[in-house]
This record gives sequence, C-alpha cells and structure tokens, in this order.
Amino acid sequence: MNRILLSAAVALAAIGASAENETMYLVKGDRVVSKFAAGAVDYITFNLPDNVSDEALWLSVDKVGKNSVTYTVNTAGANVAYAHNLLSYYDVNYTAMDMYGDMLENLDEESFLNCLKYTLSTNAFVSIGKSTVTQNDFQQYDPSSEMYRFKITPGTKYYLCAWEVDAATTEPLETFAYTELTTEKPAEIDLNIDVTEGGFNDFGMILNFSGFPNILYVTTCWGMKSMMEPYEKAYGRDFLMGTFGQSWSMDFLSGTGDMEPGIENNTWPVYDPGEYIMYVNAYDAEGNVQEKTFVFNYVSSTDEEVPLVNVFSKEKGERFVKVNFEITPSNVEEAYVRLLDENTVSDRINMGYTYPELAMGGDAIDITNDINNLGEYTFSQSDLEEKWYSLLIYAKAKTGGVTTLRVNFFPDADSQWDVYAPYHAPALKKIGKIKNIRRAGVPVIKK
Repeated sequence: MNRILLSAAVALAAIGASAENETMYLVKGDRVVSKFAAGAVDYITFNLPDNVSDEALWLSVDKVGKNSVTYTVNTAGANVAYAHNLLSYYDVNYTAMDMYGDMLENLDEESFLNCLKYTLSTNAFVSIGKSTVTQNDFQQYDPSSEMYRFKITPGTKYYLCAWEVDAATTEPLETFAYTELTTEKPAEIDLNIDVTEGGFNDFGMILNFSGFPNILYVTTCWGMKSMMEPYEKAYGRDFLMGTFGQSWSMDFLSGTGDMEPGIENNTWPVYDPGEYIMYVNAYDAEGNVQEKTFVFNYVSSTDEEVPLVNVFSKEKGERFVKVNFEITPSNVEEAYVRLLDENTVSDRINMGYTYPELAMGGDAIDITNDINNLGEYTFSQSDLEEKWYSLLIYAKAKTGGVTTLRVNFFPDADSQWDVYAPYHAPALKKIGKIKNIRRAGVPVIKK
C-alpha cells in the first residue's frame, strides 16, 4: 500500500509546473508523519543510490575574491540548525599545536577533524535552514562593538565548516561538513604606510602610523628583532602575520584607549634593551596590500644595570623538565621563576600584562636568596601534562634594571626547545579579531 501511495505522489510531481505548489504527505495510520512540497524533490526511492548523500547539510562555495567569500549552507529541511564559519588555516593550525604539539598538515584525519571542530566551536555563528553568507574583510558584523569584524585576508587558505546542532541547546550533533578554499592573491601596491618613533611613556614605546587615506586597516606584529627575525626566516612572513598578527584601523591607532584613559593606542610594550621590529601589512578595501618592516632601538638609562640569565643546561622528557641557569650579577634585588601554559603567557601578553608581572605573579618561586648565595638555580618539575609550557625567569638588579627570559618547551624527548616569544599587540583594547566564544567546546550563537 505504501508503495502505491508513493508512486502516486511521484506521478503528481511529474504533472508539471502546476504540481510544484502541491504538498505531498507521508501517512502512517491516521497520522501525517512528514510532508514536503512536490517541487522540492526529483523523485522518491526505497533504495538510496550510492551517489546520493543522506546528510542533514552540505556546503557550496559561491564566490571567492581577495578579501571576500560568499558561501551557502544547504539543509535537508527548514528546521536543521547548524554552527558555521570560515576558519583560517592559521587559526586551525594554532589549535593543532595546542592540542597535539604538531603542525596541522602532519596530523591524521581524525586529529585534523578534531582541530576543525574545536576551532569552529570557539568561532561560530548559528543558523537554521538554508542560508547564504558573505564575509568581507574587516566588515563589522556586530554593531554593538567594533571588535567584532570578519577577517578574510588575500592569499589565505580557509576551511568552510558547518556542524549540525540541536536548535534549542546548540549541542553538536553527528553531521559535520567542511571544504577548503583559498582567497585570491593580493596585488602589491603603494599605500605610503610609515611608522615612526614618538618617544616613550610608562607603558612602552610610542609608534606613529601614517599612510594614504585609502588604507582600510593594518595588521601588525611586534617584538624583539633577535627573536622575531629567526621565526620569520623559519616559518615565513605570511605564517608569522597570520598566526600572531593583530588588526587595527588607522583611526584607532591615532586615538586614546578606553581601558587606560589618556594612554595612546599606539603604545607598544618594550622590555629588555635592544632592537625591536615592527612588521606591518597595510590593506585597502580591494584586498591589496603593502608590506613594510621597521626597526627601532630601545636603550635603557645608562645607570641601570641589566641582569643576564644564562642557561647552563636543560633536560626534558616524558612529563618532566629540568633547567639549570645562572643570573649575573648575582647580587640581585629580586629573582623569580614561574612555569605557565604557553598559551596562557601569550594570551596575558596580548591583554597587556608585562613579562615581569607574569614572572612574579601567582605561584612564582622566589629564588632571590638562592641567586644571591649561589649565583644559580635549578628548576625541575615532573607530572607535567602533554602541552606546551613557558618557563619565565625574572631578575631585577639593585640599580633597577630588569630582564625576563622565556623558555618554551613540550615535555617529551623529541620536540625542540623554543625561546621565541612574539610580542605582537599593545596593552590596550583590540580591534579586528573575530570574537572567540567558549562554552565547554559547544558552538554558540554570536550575537
């Protein structure tokens, strides 16, 4: 009987355009169990062909430009809810390094999918039913705050992801879909971007940004030259800027901050004396770019004696670390050592904390007496979790000079030690990075 009724429905759908507005009903007993428009389907079958998908949703990339992407999330029904977004390779790779301690391209398929899902869970919009979305670079998507802007940069790989969720709770369900795309490469143009030193204040070095009026925004990466240049050489400028760069409007950089009233937004942190480097990418509204690099020298006052931290030996293996170091001169006023998650350190630096503040805070170990009596100290800890750590070693001389050494490591025998720490954002309000929403790894609606 069911076969006859379904055959009749197929015949109805074949009548022509007039049948497209008809409704087909699936009936069991005296109840309608499902219904849909006749024009919404091509045919009805009892045996699903191999080339037909039974997924709740699927993706299509409609248009890709230098700084704009349009995509559609298609759904099998009008009530299918899902989390979706474009995720840059650099954001997903950052998750891979955090979760697995390896680059994204080196992971197996299951681990790769886990990275996509986790990154989407912290950067997601939620929609119901078929939707077409256009994301334009630096476009504000939430009028309540300038912080909430899209980030679609030219020549960048993205993963378009959609994850079916419960419409009421946004709990993720089974269906997860993704596809890769790469935005068009930019043209190199002259935007007259320039950065000049404007002196110092209590928060760091003042840098003045200038350029043509058609600069939409700039992306910056800031830190000590001795640390930044080897990283750029090893991984490339695109990786450096994509992973650590922050974006700012020119108007913002010329104003004052609302987190620190009266302090310029163009104040950048400096710590140890030496050369500092500022990488700048300036973008116009068409997605073209000018890349420039500027070097500045920070010299502490001549009466300050800056302590030096010299690492004698370091060991690490499964779940343990041991580092022996000296501080010279040894008659320090203060000395601390502290172990933190590497991500915690980077996040706190971006929030405006200084390295000395982090090294002396919380559960830091006061090693002042050890250094003054012995000149050296050995830090060791076992039962570490499988994640990247930062060991901060801080010293302050009697004359007021301070230094902080950051040593990054993963507690195993195979990974490399890393003393690189990118200082890439002022200690003030940030603009231009899509807001991360975290709630137990579950996709949630961005308001």
